[in-house]
Amino acid sequence: HIVLMLITLLLAACSLSPSKDDSKPDWIDGPSSKYPTTLYILGSGTSSEMDDAKDRARADLSKQFEVAVQERSQDEQRFTKTQTQNKTNEILEQKTSRQLQTFTSRSIQGIEIADLWHDTVSNQHHSLAILSRQKARQQFEQQIHNLDDATKQHLKQAERESNTLKRAGAVHKAITAQQQRITVQSSLQVVDTTGRGRPPSLSLAELVRSRDALLNKVKLHPVSEGSLNAEIQNLLSGRAASEGFMISDANNADYTLLAKAKLDPPIHEGGWIWLRGTLEISLLNQSGERVGIQRWPLKASSITEARTQQRLLDDINATLKQELTDTILEFIVRQ
Repeated sequence: HIVLMLITLLLAACSLSPSKDDSKPDWIDGPSSKYPTTLYILGSGTSSEMDDAKDRARADLSKQFEVAVQERSQDEQRFTKTQTQNKTNEILEQKTSRQLQTFTSRSIQGIEIADLWHDTVSNQHHSLAILSRQKARQQFEQQIHNLDDATKQHLKQAERESNTLKRAGAVHKAITAQQQRITVQSSLQVVDTTGRGRPPSLSLAELVRSRDALLNKVKLHPVSEGSLNAEIQNLLSGRAASEGFMISDANNADYTLLAKAKLDPPIHEGGWIWLRGTLEISLLNQSGERVGIQRWPLKASSITEARTQQRLLDDINATLKQELTDTILEFIVRQ
């Protein structure tokens, strides 16, 4: 009888102990009561390894900001198209979106792992990452304040400059600061429960138009040396004109834009012909002094030498289209 009574008491005690479902945190299957979404941004991750679960939770939280930045940068690209003399100019290109996403990954601080739970049945680790809305908002608002101050300083510098290209370079730095501001504003809108954030007081499109108007007054003399001399000079002149620069002769130019293609001997391999080398762009002032220099690797292949050469020229044209204006402006802002 005593043994039977002990067994009965033991079974009763087991029935009163917490079950596995009762010990599961509420955030596994729904909202967290301890970390409400009105006060926190949340992210969760699951893995068989605890550290991996933590990383996935952080990534899940960060993804909310990356999506917001991507959507916002696409909007910015749409509204900055301009039409001048029956010609459409793309002001903000796709690389701007990459720059903004890179800035976003550096700007989110304060993410914490707030809770962990191990499901012994499935042997899965669950992790909860949190970000305080209040702390994040203070962080983003300070970044916006700093970027707006930097923009004002760059525009003041532009007003003081007598050199047209240097003025354009100062405005370009202001544009870069405002592009980064787009990222921070998008992040601020995520943590701001009203979704408003801090709208800009300056128009990015207007800044870009001001910079391009200054570039229209800069006279460049494009010159090419080295391999494929004539072909590259035509590409360089056409691209500089398309970017809005005035094409001038050597006597009247503000700057000389020098391109050099240095190619290795062709390589014949497996029925293919390879061309490799470098493209070098230099900017020289009226005294012949080098303002800046930039190099890009070149590589193309095809089954005939003529086709390989054409592919190489196509790559050079694509590089000039994507990089020329920014490269020239980077030269001048480094001075």
